[in-house]
Amino acid sequence: MPGPLSHLRVVEMAAAIQGPAAGLFLSDMGAEVIKVESPLGEANRRYRGAGNTLSAEAPGSQFVAMNRGKQSVCLDIHSELGLQAIHRMIARADVFLSNFREKALVRMGLDYDKVKSLNPGIIYAHVNGFGPLGPDADKTMLDGAAIARGGLASVTGSVETGPLTPGATVADTAGAMQLALAIVTALVARAHDGHGQKVQTSALGAQLWLQQWELAHVWMTGSPLKRSGAHLANVLGPYGIYETADGAHFLFALAQSNESWDQFWLFVGDPLQAIDPKWDTPVKRVGSFASEQDAQEIQQKMRTAFKTKTTAQWQTFLASQPDIVYEKVQNYDEVRTDPQVLANKYTEQIQLEHVGETSVVGNLISFSETPASIGGVPRELGEDTQTILQDLGFSDEETESVIRHARREREKLSGD
Repeated sequence: MPGPLSHLRVVEMAAAIQGPAAGLFLSDMGAEVIKVESPLGEANRRYRGAGNTLSAEAPGSQFVAMNRGKQSVCLDIHSELGLQAIHRMIARADVFLSNFREKALVRMGLDYDKVKSLNPGIIYAHVNGFGPLGPDADKTMLDGAAIARGGLASVTGSVETGPLTPGATVADTAGAMQLALAIVTALVARAHDGHGQKVQTSALGAQLWLQQWELAHVWMTGSPLKRSGAHLANVLGPYGIYETADGAHFLFALAQSNESWDQFWLFVGDPLQAIDPKWDTPVKRVGSFASEQDAQEIQQKMRTAFKTKTTAQWQTFLASQPDIVYEKVQNYDEVRTDPQVLANKYTEQIQLEHVGETSVVGNLISFSETPASIGGVPRELGEDTQTILQDLGFSDEETESVIRHARREREKLSGD
């Protein structure tokens, strides 16, 4: 059964994470996504990452994660036939998606006005680091730059460490989610009024979206939030991550009933703590009336408490307390085999050349009538060039010319 967006065609000219991840979402929803690459291909096809043990022939993990299921067209947009091919693709597309700098798109003749002249109904989707307006609209961005500028790093870490970045590329992926949402919203609007339009967002803007509560709190109260290490900066209470006697960690969020709070302290042999009036109701335990000093005191007691028992003991006890909101901190291998992840099919298995079978994050949204699914492995560079160009009406000779030209450019640029 086709996915919910199977009637759509997307032309993607994007690299790294923020643009390609938005295209990935559309692909998982069933859209035909044509990824247009230069003769050298996207650089992240071969980006190795940390601790990489894969062969030199294996595709890069970032490229696999962001580009599975898309078609690949390889051409030189600066050539006459290459530009014609892009223009014909755009003329037949529903969405043009890019995270290239706007100045570069203008130089390539792919600015909004040009694209709109080719296809008035197209959704022109553009994402960048810091937004479409302002002095830094064309400034280079990598994930950490948006995290730093958007304020998230300022409340991540501890007093001792200073600001830290999160352990994942949350700026790029959040920007991609915002762009995907913008595209789908614009498509709904087009279905209503028949008009295409330009939609833009940024990694910086997405950081603000992720921190709406925290930013509103600081702006309303005038009180800055402080880095709290394993704790949430805006919750002055027990909420936090604690280490067990044998070195694992649990996130303890809330004891929702007084009975569960009592049982927690009985379990660790400190029953008097359960009746401390600072924390004797659920409302108090989420920090509604606590001072910073109160929070530091209860967090230290919680650290001591968790150290009294092993991981297995905590697992057994916490599982017996449905009113305690908690989770064990899992590493990525544990996430892959998590029963909830498996039950919801949040990961899927793919077979990669030079790698073998591996897991990837799959479609995360369930539809009762139009189920979505991943579209398969990433294509080899230019794998779909011939098919797509011929479908666009290029002759065999013209198609071969485009392919040969791209090959020559690749050999020249790579020094082969």
